[in-house]
Amino acid sequence: MFKRMNVRSIDTVVVGGGQAGLAISYYLKLEGREHVVLEKASAVANAWRNQRWDSFTLVTPNFQVRMPGAEYNGNDPYGFMTLAEVVKYFDDYVERFGLPVRCEVEVFNVEKIVERHLVRTSDGDYEADNVVIATGLYQSPKIPKFSERIPSEILQIHSMGTRTLHRCRMEPSL
Repeated sequence: MFKRMNVRSIDTVVVGGGQAGLAISYYLKLEGREHVVLEKASAVANAWRNQRWDSFTLVTPNFQVRMPGAEYNGNDPYGFMTLAEVVKYFDDYVERFGLPVRCEVEVFNVEKIVERHLVRTSDGDYEADNVVIATGLYQSPKIPKFSERIPSEILQIHSMGTRTLHRCRMEPSL
């Protein structure tokens, strides 16, 4: 097969260092599969880290935290993890299992070449047999069409904007 200069060859590239990407990485590592997780942000679990308000807690009890190999085993199974605890959980997960995560690497393009994939990134290119896109579903607001009919004096904000709203000082109307 034709080899490109400065292209790293690897079995699997996982795009995204959130819950799904880390879970896939866990299983790939368990199977001894060579892989890398590429995360655009400066750390894993970026949505938890930067897109939740500071006082956020999980809305499901702790006993439902079930990343593969790291189910919740704390002393408060019916409690709700704080944002800081959730972020620490993911940081510890990467460290505990030695997952091959590369942060601050943006993926620009994935294209099929013969029987492999070429993954173009901000840190060079990868040629991979498999590519897993694990970039998340809920990071892009989905605004229903009917919201256009709500009067403009009624504040509408998507949950993606609540971190900013929470930090704003709301002035009462006269």
